[in-house]
Amino acid sequence: MAHDRQRRRRAKKQAMKRGSPPGTPTYTGEARNEPVEVRVIDFDEDGVRELDAFDTATLAAYKTKDTVTWVNLDGIHQVEEVQAICRAFDVHPLWVEDIVNHASRSKAEMLDDRVMVVARMIRADSGDLLATEQVSIIMGVGWVVTFQERSGDVWEPLRKRIRTGNGRVRRMGSDYLLHALLDDIVDHYFLGLEEIEGRVDDLEARAIDPTQNIDMAAMFELKNELAEFRRTVWPMRESAATLLRLEDGPIGAEVIPFFSDLYDHIVQVMDILESSRERTVSVYELHLAVNGHRLNDIMKILTVVSTIFIPMTFVAGVYGMNFDHMPELHWQYGYAYVLTLMLGSALLGGGLVYSRRWLS
Repeated sequence: MAHDRQRRRRAKKQAMKRGSPPGTPTYTGEARNEPVEVRVIDFDEDGVRELDAFDTATLAAYKTKDTVTWVNLDGIHQVEEVQAICRAFDVHPLWVEDIVNHASRSKAEMLDDRVMVVARMIRADSGDLLATEQVSIIMGVGWVVTFQERSGDVWEPLRKRIRTGNGRVRRMGSDYLLHALLDDIVDHYFLGLEEIEGRVDDLEARAIDPTQNIDMAAMFELKNELAEFRRTVWPMRESAATLLRLEDGPIGAEVIPFFSDLYDHIVQVMDILESSRERTVSVYELHLAVNGHRLNDIMKILTVVSTIFIPMTFVAGVYGMNFDHMPELHWQYGYAYVLTLMLGSALLGGGLVYSRRWLS
């Protein structure tokens, strides 16, 4: 239900762009007043230089340096700041429009010697492993610019590797940095999958336990979350496939195998998602089957009780009528006769139940 409300809000925000010419940047997210944060990490194999609150007017100089520069902006709600950074790196206006539109579909595109990737990142500091935000990544030769909706991301381990020189990121170019950014995003998808798998396991355990009840609202909420997660991951597979075809562009041949590995990880995420979705459907069917089995057991018991007691009730009802001229009304052995008749009908009914094996 929460995801449905989010989609309705996105559609409403999209309507704000009605009538605007293509390439008009219009922020479509929730209104916020937080200041924009710009961080620059410039590095090569010999060292790292970090700057915060950087003057966007001097960013253009990093396009021609021999180092690799990573510019990160937190806060796409400030459209002017986004436009200033995009002007410094000659980003196409249509890409600027996608950056500030927080409901853009995940995709990968190449224009001239630049690559743009729009992805959805699981927010590491949200407390909800399935809460996501849009990130946009622009890569050129020697530089990468990332745009986030707000501060807090999954890239702190990557920053640490850059500072300490661990791994190959300091020895590679901006194309490998693009892979490292996307790889961290995909790795955190597995955290969401782990949380989902735990919830599915709990539902399965409850479904087969006759003493437990399943919260159907929670089950349908889980199905909706799986569908939303799938809508997040599915376009990422297309993006990875697109990046694999850019070997003759700004992505070097030595980095292509890493993007192939990224594609494999996304396919693995999709496989686990499909498995979780099928398991959730199976849990629902198992829940119905267990409830049906329970109902059958109850109906068996009620049928046995009815088979035994309905004839007795019939006899008691007939001889309990208050008519003056009933046969055997004043018979000396009438009471014993009726009790014997009732007991005989009960034994006959019990024998019928036993012979038909209704309780087996």
